[in-house]
Amino acid sequence: MFKSPIEFSDIEPDILKELYIYWDRIRGTKSMPSRKDFRPEDVPHLLPHLAMVDVEHDTGRYHTRLVGTETVKAMGVDLTGKYVNDIPAMSILMERYSWIVEHKTPYIYANHLAWSEKSYLDYFSLALPFSEKGDKVDIIMWGMIYFYPSSERTRFPIKRQNPPASSERFS
Repeated sequence: MFKSPIEFSDIEPDILKELYIYWDRIRGTKSMPSRKDFRPEDVPHLLPHLAMVDVEHDTGRYHTRLVGTETVKAMGVDLTGKYVNDIPAMSILMERYSWIVEHKTPYIYANHLAWSEKSYLDYFSLALPFSEKGDKVDIIMWGMIYFYPSSERTRFPIKRQNPPASSERFS
């Protein structure tokens, strides 16, 4: 499930609601906050749920700046410091990366973690754009919540499909 534009009521997990409120507050009257507006010490309890990716406009590449511990736990790998473009398993995500760079607005996404060995997990993500000069997205921040088999799901039903073919595994 992909949704944008979003309304506050569309965001289910409370931690992601907190992240959205914080992002909205630090952007103020701008369309997007800058990286210098974000102060990790303001939201230390959110950090395990965050991922940040630098957008390299001249090369069209995405460099992973930070991956929080909850995402590392869910995925089973830490992608911090790696280029997403160089990881074949992540190629399906490029469409969403490009979308936020083009539209410069938040989105939410909920689905199965099919691009991980732990495809039995569901996840809910909130993508937020950051911009140094306000004209283009320089950093994408994601807040990610993973739903383990015994945890509560979001109100958005996630319909299970047949297992993906190996070429579709990382959607």
